[in-house]
Amino acid sequence: MKITQLALLALLGWALPAQAEVYKCRQPDGRTEISNSPCSGGSSTIKAIPDDNVPEASRRQAERDADRLESYADKLEAERKKDEAAQRKLLKEQQAAANAGPSAASVESCLRTLDRMALDSSRRAELEDGCRATGSVQPVYVPVPSYYGGSGYIRPYPPYPPRPVPRPLPEQGTPAKPVDLYKVPGNQRGR
Repeated sequence: MKITQLALLALLGWALPAQAEVYKCRQPDGRTEISNSPCSGGSSTIKAIPDDNVPEASRRQAERDADRLESYADKLEAERKKDEAAQRKLLKEQQAAANAGPSAASVESCLRTLDRMALDSSRRAELEDGCRATGSVQPVYVPVPSYYGGSGYIRPYPPYPPRPVPRPLPEQGTPAKPVDLYKVPGNQRGR
């Protein structure tokens, strides 16, 4: 009885891989179809691939790996959500602090800093308003024109002095011979 069952089990195990094949079929209208049954209806078989048998131990190991990766992804997702919640909370606290305005100590410190500065009255009033609004002395940006000049930015040159206006030569009866620009002084032949 035991040998019969083993033989039946062996025949069944041997027959299963023969049934599991994948067929790639070209249909009459040109489409390609992949199925587990042989091509039919006027289509031709392009390729028949036997199905691979995966050992049970490998399958279980793959399932354990997939479960482990899924739990790791869930852990990373939970950490990301926790970090985002902390960032949102910090941002709300910062916005609430900004809406509440500066503390009295920071305004007082800012005003003491302004007292040490030599400022005209209009500028002082402007900076005092800034102290009361933000609690710190805000720097003033004064643009200085600069132009790109090769390896870095340089200041523009001051304007050139006006050029002297050339005076006309006194008129003479015969026009002078034009100067030969190719003649080298001391060389009689020229170029």
